[in-house]
Amino acid sequence: MTDKPLRVISLGWGVQSWTLAAMTALGEFPSVDFAIHSDTTHELAGTYAHAAKWTPWLERRGVKVVTVTANRPDVVREERGKDKGAVLVPAFTNDQSGKHLGQTQRQCTYDWKIMPQRRFIRTQIGPPKPGAVESLQGISLDEFHRMRTSDVAYIANVYPLVDARISRADCVAWLESRGLDVPPKSACSFCPYHSQAYWKRLKRAGGPDWDHAVSADEVIRDKRPGHTLYVHPHRKPLPEAVKIPEDFGAYQLEFEV
Repeated sequence: MTDKPLRVISLGWGVQSWTLAAMTALGEFPSVDFAIHSDTTHELAGTYAHAAKWTPWLERRGVKVVTVTANRPDVVREERGKDKGAVLVPAFTNDQSGKHLGQTQRQCTYDWKIMPQRRFIRTQIGPPKPGAVESLQGISLDEFHRMRTSDVAYIANVYPLVDARISRADCVAWLESRGLDVPPKSACSFCPYHSQAYWKRLKRAGGPDWDHAVSADEVIRDKRPGHTLYVHPHRKPLPEAVKIPEDFGAYQLEFEV
């Protein structure tokens, strides 16, 4: 291994990370060794379709795409011999009296995204040493508050879009100007941080994405002793928490809030 750091893109296949990868493929940013996609196995169908279409395009232009997954990407990590298990998503909780108790600890990002990437990186660099890796993050200028220093010395997080003062709107305009698809937002179907407008769109579209979200909501319900868990802040089962006119056999224009 040389002193040159391993350069990788953290590729979530959302607008910003896809723009970063595409800009790199077209020579607008320096080359990288890999674009690493941590597949949670819970992404929306549109994200998987976008990745399938554009991975060959990136690779033909010198950006090697590697997909990694967690060893255990289950929403609930069951413990052998026990009825309960660790809930990895930041679920909204009630106690037995119905009192709101905030959210459970968020473990999904670390377990499903960060650790699989790091396991792959370690196979490429051998014994880690400070500065061995530059991890290019798809965070745009309007999201600069999300910038973080890596919690391990051998990885340095880099933010090319922020450094170039590129916003999310700039990313969309850049993609459209080059005839590249603008992808849907990258997120797990059941993410508790979805807005109500997002939930309504998901329910209205129906199909596997909505079914997967409903299933995840159901499976976490009783997995913490003395608590009831939900993916929606209304703390109701997802089909009840998200109401659309079609539920009542009608369709009408509405303001999404």
